[in-house]
Amino acid sequence: MSDLLEAASAALGVPAPLVSRAAAARATAAGVSTDDILAAWAGGAPAPAAAPAAAPAAEPEAPAPVEAPAEAPQTAPEPPPMEIPTAPTTPVVTAPAAPAKPPVLVGAEDNPFRVFAGAIGLFLIVLFVGIVGPSAPETTPGARTSDIPYSALAEQGRAIYASQGCAFCHTQMVRPVIADVGLGAASLNDTNQVIGIRRFGPDLADVSTRLDAAALTAIVTGAGDHPSTGLGGEDLQALVAYLSESVSGVSR
Repeated sequence: MSDLLEAASAALGVPAPLVSRAAAARATAAGVSTDDILAAWAGGAPAPAAAPAAAPAAEPEAPAPVEAPAEAPQTAPEPPPMEIPTAPTTPVVTAPAAPAKPPVLVGAEDNPFRVFAGAIGLFLIVLFVGIVGPSAPETTPGARTSDIPYSALAEQGRAIYASQGCAFCHTQMVRPVIADVGLGAASLNDTNQVIGIRRFGPDLADVSTRLDAAALTAIVTGAGDHPSTGLGGEDLQALVAYLSESVSGVSR
C-alpha cells in the first residue's frame, strides 16, 4: 500500500497523509478497497464510482472528499517597499473670521430743529410775560409812570450818583418778580432813573419810602458799613435830593 500511496501522492502532487485519508473516504463511499482507489490515482485514472444500492429508495450520494490543494512553491519573501521621504507639508494658515457686528438698535428719528424751535418759543413767551408785558407803557389817563419829574437839584444829584459809581452796587429797578415784592411798584420802561449794573446793595428805586433825608445823609457819609462818598455841601445835598425824589409809580 505504501508504494501505491507514494505513487498516488506523486501523481496528484498532494502529501501522502492527505492522499491516504482521501482514498479511505473515497473507498468507503464507493464500496471498494483503498488500494483500488490508490491504484486508480497512481495510474492517472479516475476513481471507481460507488455501486448503486439495492434498496428501492436511493440514498443520497456522499459528498466527495475535499482534495487538498497543491502546495504553492515556496518563494523568498518580497522585501518591504522602500519608503520615499516626502517633504513636510506646510500647514495652511487661514485668516481669522471677522467678528460679527453687534446689533444696532434703531429707534425713532429725532428732530433737533423742532426741539430747538420749541425751546426758543418757550423762552420768548417767558420773556414777554415776565419782563416785556409788565414794563409796557400805558397811555390811559392816570397810569403810573417811572418818568419822574426831578427838581433841578435832584437832576444835579443824579449826575453825581452816576459819577460816584453808585450804579455798580445798587439798582433803581423794581422787577416784577417775587424777590422784589415789597420794594415798591415795578419799574416801567419809561424810567429816567439810573437802572444800575448789578445789585450788591439794596435797590434804591423807592428808597425814600423807607429812609428819610437825614438817614440817607448819614449813610452816604459813611454811617454803618457803607463806604463814605466824601461829598459835602451842595453836592451832598444834591445826591440826597435825588435819592429822596426817586419814587416810581407817580401819576401823570
